[in-house]
Amino acid sequence: MYFSRSVSVRKFADFRRYRRLLRHDFLFRCAYCLRHELFLGGESGCTIDHHRPHAGPNGRPDLASVYDNLYWCCRECNENKGVTWPSAAEFAAGWRFLDPCQPADDHDLHMQVHPNGNLEPTTNCGKYTSDRLKLWRDPLVYYRAEIIRCSQEASRIRGLLESVAVPDDYRLLLEGLLREMDPWLNPPVFSRPR
Repeated sequence: MYFSRSVSVRKFADFRRYRRLLRHDFLFRCAYCLRHELFLGGESGCTIDHHRPHAGPNGRPDLASVYDNLYWCCRECNENKGVTWPSAAEFAAGWRFLDPCQPADDHDLHMQVHPNGNLEPTTNCGKYTSDRLKLWRDPLVYYRAEIIRCSQEASRIRGLLESVAVPDDYRLLLEGLLREMDPWLNPPVFSRPR
């Protein structure tokens, strides 16, 4: 998955003013682990990440409020990333953070997700990102496995409903199961009270 950015007409000196736009551009998901904010405790479970850190030894304070350097991110991925940034030599060798706003950095091009939820990096970029952000964390493995399971089950149920003459009572049961799985596959969005 990669994310398309809106073109921000306004330029803000305070990066926090981009919060609403970032949520929408990142489809209410963490740019790195891809969890929807519903599964992170809502909007408050996410924060704004500076892809290229604005502090630390390789910090770029000039990018602190540049919209293209800001990412919607769960708190845990953001804490794990901190001010880490690869050296020039590491970056040149592909040991760098995934940039999920670039089509060439689509998550699926750098990491393979197995049906059991385990993540297997397939490139240096995928390994660097997975290792630094701890994308192998148990809650993430569980989340990915559940999303895969729900998606496969929903597909099977839809196929059954479309291809077979299903008795009405069984049809109602299957349609109910689809409704129960829907929040996992198409989570609702809630904004926190202001």
